[in-house]
Amino acid sequence: MPVTLHIDAAAEAAYAQIVSGLRSARLASGRSQNALAANLPVRGRAVSEWETKAMKPTMEHMIQLSRELDQRLVILDRNGELLHMPLPWTVGDTWESSERRRLAVPLRRRRRALGLSQSELGQIVGVSRHSIQRWELVHVPPRPIAHVVWAQKLGCSLALWPADKFRTHLEAMPALPRRRQRRQTSAQRQLPSRG
Repeated sequence: MPVTLHIDAAAEAAYAQIVSGLRSARLASGRSQNALAANLPVRGRAVSEWETKAMKPTMEHMIQLSRELDQRLVILDRNGELLHMPLPWTVGDTWESSERRRLAVPLRRRRRALGLSQSELGQIVGVSRHSIQRWELVHVPPRPIAHVVWAQKLGCSLALWPADKFRTHLEAMPALPRRRQRRQTSAQRQLPSRG
């Protein structure tokens, strides 16, 4: 029996808002699509196709694009509050993989708090249990629209925040327990200050 991702109008709107936010950030930075693409592993035409919705970027590209535009993808709860737990830096992590983990862990914790199995969540989202497992373990990133649906079905949302707003939230978080203070979280270590 084929499984189909359950994309509704709210998910499409949330995804469109992220893409629109990235385009607005690019325009506000004064960069052309080609100038932006020069710092990404894509051509300017790809940026154009993403902005016009002719094609959809991968999650890796969306994370890289967000970083280049001094933005961050975030997971928010129903009240618009950041769902974030400090994650220890994992040796060998690229910035992109640590960002994918930062976006996956709150959703895994939310699923567990709701008492849902991966199979049950898969049925709600419209994917297999195996897909949920791979997303939660950060083995394979979901497509951006699938990440939106995954968050949505858990009562959360995937959104775009300016990096300075994200940094402010990180700085306001309680300190890590003493034995872990020496290890910075991956998000704190990798957030470059763009000025």
